[in-house]
Amino acid sequence: MTLLFVLALLMIVAGMAGLALGMTRHFQAVFRHLPAAGVLHWWRGIGVGLLGLALLPCVAGWGVAIGIVLWSGLLAAGVIAVALYLAKGAE
Repeated sequence: MTLLFVLALLMIVAGMAGLALGMTRHFQAVFRHLPAAGVLHWWRGIGVGLLGLALLPCVAGWGVAIGIVLWSGLLAAGVIAVALYLAKGAE
């Protein structure tokens, strides 16, 4: 179950990073150039897909009720991790 937890957490952090990179400001801060047309939609789609897929290991390891609660808690952890990374890069 620890492996499922780590897998879900990594997928959520990657998904949150994808959503952040779907914004012009964050894309430009990370890659140091403006995104090409359509790239932001691709990043957003990847982010949403990873966040949805991260629900599967949570439900598989802890059942539906606890899995959804764990997933929502991991969403908060993922937001904090990505926000701290982006705030550090803004300095």
